[in-house]
Amino acid sequence: MTITNRKMARVGVGAAALLACLASTGCLFREPCRLLADTARPGGEFSAQRNQWAYDGETVTFQMECAPGAGHFVLFTVQGKDYVVETPQAAGLYRWTHVFRAGAGPQVYTVSVSPFLMRGKCDWVYNSSTGAWDYYPGAANKPDIVVGDEQMMKITCYRAAVRFRFKAARGRPEGLTLSLTRDTGQTSQHRTPQARTDDRLIALSGPDKDGLCEVTYTPTCEEVSRSGKTHAKLQIEYTGGETAVLEQDIDTP
Repeated sequence: MTITNRKMARVGVGAAALLACLASTGCLFREPCRLLADTARPGGEFSAQRNQWAYDGETVTFQMECAPGAGHFVLFTVQGKDYVVETPQAAGLYRWTHVFRAGAGPQVYTVSVSPFLMRGKCDWVYNSSTGAWDYYPGAANKPDIVVGDEQMMKITCYRAAVRFRFKAARGRPEGLTLSLTRDTGQTSQHRTPQARTDDRLIALSGPDKDGLCEVTYTPTCEEVSRSGKTHAKLQIEYTGGETAVLEQDIDTP
């Protein structure tokens, strides 16, 4: 059987009419939905994995897939803060981005998403002065209705440290060059002729009582792979032009 555009249009009109009728009574079937994010796979493909990792400062894109025409907007909630997405990318497909931050250690965020049907106006109002969506239903309006299963995902936000310890057989290094290579082949490089204290720059300490030096560096989200490993290479320069090279892979899930 061939389904024409005209027939599809009639189906769409019928579905909209049915939704309007059910919305007026406050009784709706909840449609199945699916939540995905783009931070679990090396190439940035969307994944429905329920526990995903994001690096400090990384922008994560979420995609909520609902039955076309099932609702008017979706509500994303992160750690108690609400965000409304009213315009779908395509029928039943909504996208939203969020930047995650880690604290002194990894921080776990809970992201929940639900599709809603409006019955009058949206119950959430954007506050331009605070940048927040405030729940402010109109006194004369019927409450918006959840029309799909709530979807949830855990995002663990973290930072990774590069740390090299080595025997300072030739004394304190005169210069350091640190290279970080992502799984895409993109390389970032940092060079310093002296010790630094900022954790975003190369820090050199030692030699200690055991004759060991330590080099530490905390990469930014632009310098690490979105998943898997990130390769770190340290070139050490000593007085007189002698050099040594150390390498390691750091976990960046």
